[in-house]
Amino acid sequence: MWVGERSIVPRRPRQRAESGVYHVVLRGVNRDAVFLEDEDFERFLSALRAVRDATGCRVLAYCLMTNHVHLVLRTTDEPVGLVLKRLGIRYAGWFNRKYGRVGHFFQDRFVSRPVEDDAYFLTVLRYVWNNPVKAGMCERAEDYRWSSRRFLEQDAGGRPVDGEELRRLVPARVLAEIADPAPERIASVVEPAIGRPLRHTDAEVVSLFRTASGVGDPREFRLLDPIRQRTAISELRTRSVSYDQIARVTGLSASTVKRRHASSVGRTRPEDAGLGSTGWGG
Repeated sequence: MWVGERSIVPRRPRQRAESGVYHVVLRGVNRDAVFLEDEDFERFLSALRAVRDATGCRVLAYCLMTNHVHLVLRTTDEPVGLVLKRLGIRYAGWFNRKYGRVGHFFQDRFVSRPVEDDAYFLTVLRYVWNNPVKAGMCERAEDYRWSSRRFLEQDAGGRPVDGEELRRLVPARVLAEIADPAPERIASVVEPAIGRPLRHTDAEVVSLFRTASGVGDPREFRLLDPIRQRTAISELRTRSVSYDQIARVTGLSASTVKRRHASSVGRTRPEDAGLGSTGWGG
């Protein structure tokens, strides 16, 4: 096949992939953002490149979202846990120094799932590349700046993605087919393995809404200028609040919320950094 050639309860050992291929998800602790501005994204990619070169692992795909990261890795001699620990320490240490933060950074135990057959491998690639589309951050996966998807058609330009390795594992015609937007059924296959995104209660959303917008009800929110509305919506999305929940607390339609969030993507927010030491559970 392509991919082949502090609890008192003990944690179950990680499943080891015979193929060496894993789908890895790194999530910010408490749903916090792990990237606040462009420099942070760039630094993570630089750390990923350094760890790849040091360990000999291969990066088959990546997608950096605001508060989580998807990686598809092929490991060699070094176990995936050690590869990810290196990456977490390198990036979290830099981030903490930059923003003067302490405490946990990523969730204690990253998610890694073995990829052992062709069908699931292709499903994972579609899921990873189409994360920004599903989140309403872009219309086409190849337009998202912080994903390896666009390097299917162009040179990686120094980005830490092993396109030649991917094309060796998967025929070009198949890659072209899976580049189309992923339907919901793709999420239904992948998310049970990696864990569905955590959802806030409505009470939590109301509290987050008041903090982000500075107002107490939808009527006041609609009186805010568009820039403040976009900033508040972007903050709620950073906290993994769904579009439907944002619509309920703001009084806007879900489609309006999506449009305003899309128009805010790419704006940097150096304020409200709030993360800390790695907190890796290997």
